[in-house]
Amino acid sequence: AFRLPNDEYLRDLISQTGPLVAPSANLEGMPPATTIDAAEKYFGDKVDFYLDGGKAESSPSKLIKIEGDKIIELRK
Repeated sequence: AFRLPNDEYLRDLISQTGPLVAPSANLEGMPPATTIDAAEKYFGDKVDFYLDGGKAESSPSKLIKIEGDKIIELRK
């Protein structure tokens, strides 16, 4: 899967560096991290770079599957 961020800073960073690889903002079975402190507690030094953009929205990203000429919405 890939994600298209709304954050202008992240879009600029990606345009300069190319694609970035990042985990979900939570560990399996845990609620998403909505602050930098929560993310650092989950992942510690396993993440190379943290960007503190303030408290994040708690809603998950839309998830779309493209299969041939079909577009299937897996998560709204």
